Formats: sequence, C-alpha cells, structure tokens
Amino acid sequence: MKVSLEWLADFITWKEKDPRAIAQRLTAATGEVEEVEEQGGQLDGCCVGKVLTLAKHPNADRLSLCDVSTDQGKKHVVCGGSNLRVGMRVAFAHVGACVKWHGEGMVTLAKTKIRGEESEGMICAAEELQLEHLFPEATGHEIIDLGDGDIGVGTALRAFLGLTDTVLHIDNHAITHRPDLFSQMGFARECVALGLATWKKPFDFAQGKPKKIKEPVFPRGALPFEVVVEQKKLVPRYCGCTLKVAGLGETPAWMKRRLLATGFRPINLPIDITNFVTVELGMPLHSFDLKDFKGAVHIRSSKEGEKIRTLDDVERVLPAGAVVMSDDAGIFDLMGIMGGLRTSTTDQTREIYLHSPVVDPVAIRNAVIATGHRTDAATIYEKSVPPVLAWAGLIRALELFLSLAPGAVITSKLQSWGTDGAPKPVRFSAKDASHLLGMEIADKTAEKILTDLGFKVGSGTVTPPLWRIKDITGPHDLSEEVGRIMGYDRVTPSLPHASVSLPPRERRVHQLRDSLKEQGFTEVVALSLVGPALLKKCGLESSDAVPVLNALGEELSVMQTSTLPRLLEHASQNLLLVQDAVRTFTCSHAFNQREGEWFECGILMAERREHPLDATPFLEIKQFLLDQFRGSGVSLEVRGASKIPPFGHPGRSADLLLGGTVVGMVCELHPNVVAAFDLPGRAAVGLLDLTTLLALPMQPAIFMPIPQYPSITYDLTVTLDASRKSADFIAKVRKSSPLLADVSVVDLYEGAPLAKGQYNLTVRCTYRASDRTLTEEEVKKEHEKIGLGVGGTPLRS
Repeated sequence: MKVSLEWLADFITWKEKDPRAIAQRLTAATGEVEEVEEQGGQLDGCCVGKVLTLAKHPNADRLSLCDVSTDQGKKHVVCGGSNLRVGMRVAFAHVGACVKWHGEGMVTLAKTKIRGEESEGMICAAEELQLEHLFPEATGHEIIDLGDGDIGVGTALRAFLGLTDTVLHIDNHAITHRPDLFSQMGFARECVALGLATWKKPFDFAQGKPKKIKEPVFPRGALPFEVVVEQKKLVPRYCGCTLKVAGLGETPAWMKRRLLATGFRPINLPIDITNFVTVELGMPLHSFDLKDFKGAVHIRSSKEGEKIRTLDDVERVLPAGAVVMSDDAGIFDLMGIMGGLRTSTTDQTREIYLHSPVVDPVAIRNAVIATGHRTDAATIYEKSVPPVLAWAGLIRALELFLSLAPGAVITSKLQSWGTDGAPKPVRFSAKDASHLLGMEIADKTAEKILTDLGFKVGSGTVTPPLWRIKDITGPHDLSEEVGRIMGYDRVTPSLPHASVSLPPRERRVHQLRDSLKEQGFTEVVALSLVGPALLKKCGLESSDAVPVLNALGEELSVMQTSTLPRLLEHASQNLLLVQDAVRTFTCSHAFNQREGEWFECGILMAERREHPLDATPFLEIKQFLLDQFRGSGVSLEVRGASKIPPFGHPGRSADLLLGGTVVGMVCELHPNVVAAFDLPGRAAVGLLDLTTLLALPMQPAIFMPIPQYPSITYDLTVTLDASRKSADFIAKVRKSSPLLADVSVVDLYEGAPLAKGQYNLTVRCTYRASDRTLTEEEVKKEHEKIGLGVGGTPLRS
C-alpha cells in the first residue's frame, strides 16, 4: 500500500511537516512503513533547459554541439539525442548531478571533453533520470521533449514535473485486518487521530476548492438492460448506473500524478477515475462500454472450465465459484479481480455503465488462488470491503465523471441492492481499558481518540463507524484502538512477578526409564493422536477412542487407547535398520471413553530372526520387569491373563499384579498383528499402568541377613508337554523338600530330538539349612524325591 502525503493534504492540514516523523508515528501505531520515497529525489541538480543553438560535432557523425539556457546560465554540451531542435525544452543535468549511465549504474557528472569538445552537463533521456514511467518514448537516442517555449526554463526539473510528493510504502501484512486502511482516506483518519494533522472542510476534488458535496440526481429511466442476480450473497451490496459522454476527454495532470505516485499507470479517463476512487476510498469500481452488452446481464458463479479474456488480453480458465458477469455473448467481467477485454472502455466509448459492487471476500480469494491472477482490486476485496463504500465510491466516481468528462450526464436510475450494515454498540469503559493496557487513560482522552477515528461515543457504549464493523467486535478491540493511538511506549515496563517451581517428579518413573535404557531399549516420543485404521491394525476397537475435534486428518482423528499402536508403527518403519531386534519403550497418556485417562509405559521388543525358546521377547520383557521390582519392597506377581487382549497371543499372555492389584500385562503379540506390521519374527509387549502403579503405597525393602551356612545346588531337566504349565511344575518342586531355599529356571529348549509339542525345562534347585552345613548325601536324597513327586520325565540332575 502506497500513501501519498500530498493526496492526504486534500483532506487534512498537516501539523507535522517531517515525512520521517510521520512514518515513525504510523509505524508505531498503525502499520509498518517500509520505505519513505521522496519523489524526484534523483533529480537534484537537474533543471528545465532550452536549446539555444544546435550544430554538428566536427569529429562525430552522431553527436551534436548545443548551447543550453539553464538556471545557471548558458551551458555548452555535447549530446547524442536524435530528436534535438532549436527552441526545444529539455531535461538538463548539471555537473555534479547523478544520472544512470547507459543503463549500467549511477554516475556523478563531471566537466569533460567528448571527441575534443568540452561538455558542461548532460541533456537527458528518460532512462538516465529514471523517468520512463512519465516519458516512455524518450529512451535510447530519444531525449525528453518538454515542448517549445520559455515557460519553466530554469525551473528545477522536479518542481516542473510536479514530483514533489512524498510516498510512504506500507507493509500490507501489517494492515490485512483493516480493509479501511487500503485507501488514502483511511490513513487520513489515522493521521488526524494520531495528532499529526487536522481535518479540512469538504473539498472539491475536481476544481481544487472547498465546497459542500452534493449527491447527484438520478433520472427515472430504467437501465437499458435487465440485471439478473442469481446469488445475492456473493454480491451483498451493489450500486450502478449508466452515463453518456461526448468524448473520453483527457485525464488531468494532477490525477495522473496521484495515480503514478501510488503505483497506477494512467490509461484513459474512465479507467483512471475508477482507479483513483479505488486508491482514495478503498472501493474498487469498474466502467464498461455499454454498447458491448448483449442481452440481459447475469451476476452469478462461474462453472468449472468457463473462460474469459481479461483486460490484459489473456484468456483465463475459471474455477467453479468465481463471481462473474455474463450476457448472451458470454462472461465479460471477473468481478473483484479484472474486467473483460470485450466490454472495456476505449476512445470510441460514448455510453458507460459504471458499477460499485461489494463482492464476497472468500469467493475472491478462491478465484485468485485458482487462476493465479492477483490484482490490486483483488487484494482489497479479499480483505472484506465495508458495504458503506459501495455508495460512497459510486458518488465519488460520478462527481469526477461529471466534472472531468466532456458532456457527461447520468442516463439511468440508480441500480442498487443491499444495505450498508448496522453497527452494534460495544460496551466500553476507560477504566477497564486502563487496567487491560497498564496505563492511565482519562475518559475524555479515550472519547477524543475514538471520536477522531469515527466512532460514536455514548454513555457506557461505543458504536463503530460503518467502515469498521468487520474488525471491531468487543471491548478489547476498542481498548486496542485507544492504546495504539496513545502509544504503547507510554506503558511503564515491568517484569511479571510469579513464583517458579519445578513440577513434582515421580522418581520411580525416571528409574524405570533409566533401567530400560541401560538394558538397550530406546525411548520413543510419539504423538498421542492416532487413526482408526492404525487401531484396527493392532486389533483394537476405535469405538471406545476419544475423538478429536477439528482433526487435521483421519490418521490423527482419535486419542490413543494404548501406547502399543505407535510403538508397532515405529517398529515396522525401523526394523530393517537394526541388527537383531527393535527394543523400544514410551511413557505416554492413553485415553478411553469408558475408563478415562491414564499414564502408561509401553515396552516393545520385536525380533528380526528366530531366537532360542529361552531368549524370546516375551520372556525377556517379563524377566526385566521382575528384576525391576526385585529389591523395591514389593513383589511383582506374574499370573496367566484373566482376559486375553485382542492383540495378545492366546497362550502367551500374562497379567502383572502388585499386592493383588493388576498394574499391567505382558504378552507375545498375536501372529495376525505381527503379520499386519510386517514383523519377520516374534514380538512381545509389556504395558504398565503407571497411574495405578504409582498410586499404590510404597513398601520399605526388608533386609535379608546373609546366610551363615553354604548352599548346595543341583540342576534338573525334565521334558514337559506344551499343554502343561511350567509354573505348576515349579510350584510342586518348591514343595518337595523343606531344605529347598530357591528354585529358578535355568534353560528352556524345544526342537530335535524332542517330539512336537514337547519342551525341556531346566531348573536350578538351591538347598540350604539355617542351622548347619548340609552334607552331599542328605541333599542328594532330598533331590531324588523331586522326580518321583512332581511328575514329568527327568533327564539328568
């Protein structure tokens, strides 16, 4: 967005004269000023000169010798301009001025000799003074032609060309929530509220004098065509009428300067007027050549694949939903973005249809993205143009047409629908604003600020102006308005006062993590969001999962009901990156609609290849958990699963209990789950309910005295059927002799020469007496009883 300070001076009287001070204040309160451009700054040392004499250069065919009248007297120069003539006014650069030398870079002119002839300056082409936008024809060997005569000779070139404006370049991102600021009038209001200027009386923009603005009189005659609005919600506010002109006329120089200063190229009077109003009020308009309309005009949504040839002579394919105007000959206007070439105004245009529509910002945004075509009008429209500007923009454009276009008259009644909206009063208190902002705000100060911004201040309420009904919705918005105008630098800096303490940490969870890492497990930190497909893959039901509102996608649409799915997904993706097995764990929260939320530790081990029976993942995880709790004061009990989980192997699942309370489970994964995740070997998982576990009271570890007498150990290997539980066998062994101090599993084996469905179990029996040293003979007798009392087939001892 470019803001012309001279243009603003049509509405306001400046109190602050320094452009940089104005820019600094606007940056702090309204929007960042990225650049302060002083028009004609590159023309220092340049003036309007007049060619007095012209002669051929004696040593060069394409050079001429000239005497030029300047503000510093007569100067003798060598020039290569092909259009030089005596009496011609030219753009003259004195010695010391900076020019762009043959399109390469900026150079400072010095007195020099060219082919033996002295030259005291330079007669310039447009590109040498960066004035191509004003004199597009004066490039190459053509120099700037200011016409013949004496008017302006010796005048500074910047003043002669009217390049005295200062233009502020505003960052659009800083004002994207303020559609009213995409206009000169919007920034005029800001400057008055900031105390940089005061309002002038109403101004006659065509004649350059104060006046009382009057609305035009519309005749009673109807439009010469029918307007069919198929979806009024896409164009909620609309104003339009027809005009007749005797000729297009010429865009006045002051309007051209204003348009060029704000980035618009003058084209012809109707287009320049609509562009002028767009920049001045922030209301994009469009003018059509009425004779090119064919039948009824429809305002509608485009269909996928429809086409329009726009003003830039490019045929564009439209998406479904773009707002367009069409007649019997097809689409002729891509509303809010760019008009069509077929109905554009030309030098032969004598009847004009002028309209001022407010178009749905979402439709504009979608059309811009789909077509890849962005214009200045689209940038304004997608910010949501206030409806009140439709009428204001049409009135302003008609005022300019009637005063500038030869023989211009309005020839139809006003075509209009929609309303300007009804602003809702917002509760406001200067005391509340003071508390919110942290600075003292007097009632009168707040009232003046809001009044200067166009708000109506009542008793306890403030009504926003019609151009601010989109962004002013609550007391916080009004507090922000007051705060930014007063200046946030007035807020006394203060650091917040609050106590900071570390959250309570559960030592046992950290010990568990450390132990797992010491055993070669890697912690995985995964999302707690999963998808129904991943749960189903694990054999879990998604019906009990807690759904996520506004989920990013189906794969993240529910909360995890277990830590298992993410562990399995990770193992599936990383199994080929390890040598033997994936050993991972995670501590995270799980959720269930019936059971609520709990903290869970999931431990997964997945093999790449088969291992011996005594080294399977199921037994390794179980043994780790038993070792973890040994010496903690509590005894972890492993018991056959009371309910087999859907992901568990039916014969290799167990519950984990502490003091009779189930605190978790360990199981080998079901072959179907293993296959679903492409895991080549066996896999097992341990799930600990840390919420339940940590709620149990901690038991002190009981000291066990060191035995006074030595022990004697025997190993016993028996062959058991797979249908028989080893736990039952071990329990019977423990009861076989009062001298048994411990029975532990040493080895498991299956395979040849054993029959299918059989396995060898090796247990270590430790014998000890508390009152004497046992002899080998009495221990041997006790040990021999085991094979007779517990069943099974003893192989060796």
